[in-house]
Amino acid sequence: MNEVHVTSDMPLRAPVAIAVGAGFKREIASLGAMQNFLKEWPEAMRGDCHAAAMQACEAAWAGGIKLGAARQAFLAFAEKAGILWTGVDPVTALREAKIRRGRIRRAGQQQSRRQWPLA
Repeated sequence: MNEVHVTSDMPLRAPVAIAVGAGFKREIASLGAMQNFLKEWPEAMRGDCHAAAMQACEAAWAGGIKLGAARQAFLAFAEKAGILWTGVDPVTALREAKIRRGRIRRAGQQQSRRQWPLA
């Protein structure tokens, strides 16, 4: 597939932060960057939100909608795709979840021992 990437720039008032890779953040700061990111998104993972975001970007380029509306469509896509940056490092979040599960498991084992003594 031979897609042309947008090189001109229409900066966003506030960049959209997305998670890429293992705990890395990428900021999308312009209409061109949003459209390029959407074009690079794997075809097998595209859906209605992706299509809506692409259409919104194209409409913003044509002046049919405001840039903020295209940004909102991109935010909706990022949220649905699970890549919207939450500010939490995924590696740290997974480590903390594992610690919590271990504590819950140990507490459950201690509780079951109290209820059922083996005499």
